[in-house]
Amino acid sequence: MRNLPFSTLWINLIVISGAWGSSFVFVKLITEAMHPFAFAASRGFIAMSALLVWLALWDRPLPHYRGPLRPSGWKNFRHMIVLGTTNGWLTNVLTAVAVSRVDSAVVAMLQAAVPLMVAVLAHFFFVEEPFRPRQFFGIVTGLIGILLIVGPIGVFGGRGSLLGISAMLLSALCYACGTVYGRHIASTNPAALACGQQACGAAVAVVISLLCEPRGEWSQPASVWLLLAIVGVICSAVPTALYLRLLARTGSVPAALVAYLQPIWATLLGWAILGEQVRAVAWLGTGIVVAGVVITTRKPPS
Repeated sequence: MRNLPFSTLWINLIVISGAWGSSFVFVKLITEAMHPFAFAASRGFIAMSALLVWLALWDRPLPHYRGPLRPSGWKNFRHMIVLGTTNGWLTNVLTAVAVSRVDSAVVAMLQAAVPLMVAVLAHFFFVEEPFRPRQFFGIVTGLIGILLIVGPIGVFGGRGSLLGISAMLLSALCYACGTVYGRHIASTNPAALACGQQACGAAVAVVISLLCEPRGEWSQPASVWLLLAIVGVICSAVPTALYLRLLARTGSVPAALVAYLQPIWATLLGWAILGEQVRAVAWLGTGIVVAGVVITTRKPPS
């Protein structure tokens, strides 16, 4: 891991996980009116538009970035295609398959496998990121916390099929591969990469929506488009760019721990906005997740 202050790392993790985690509440409201691929396409195009505005008006290179950003930054098109696939349309398709066949608690638990997968992949691809016992202990601690949040009954007694579970595990593996790949190309402009990633994911989602979903999906009331704007800008464009920037400044494993903090935000906002019930043990799980993240990200004493 690069020399990123512990407090700065935590601020990044909280902001990114808060933005991504809050999207679950808005997505639940939006998908009551829109089918999933039409929603994914709308979300991607709104996020892409916001990032294009950012690139046009305020984009600045990172201090360690090597190479011009305009217009040669768009020569990194293949990186955008890879990330748009691993962290975009393919994961959306796999998740859509999973959530229709597996209970949400099981989905959340399988998604929490991302940091462990990232740690294993980073161990083999990056010499500076060996899989240390402290990281393993922190990741397992976080998994226990996630189990308490979603509930043991929901995980071990929930509805599920082999296809759904396999799809969700493959989705988690795609996210892990995308994280490691993003770490590999960390010197590339994060905002441009995020823009291309959103564009690629949205383009594929449009095609699937036109082929498989009913017509008129984009004829929605203003309230739905307002929620889409919030999800596209605040819950997609901003955290995606920040996440890729975080990968450029720290290791793969600390950045991947965003996946542990997202369920906490989703649970809190579901309780505050949607009135969903939160069991007392979930608050204990929240504390354990935070402890696991602290163990994994804190530097060992020299």
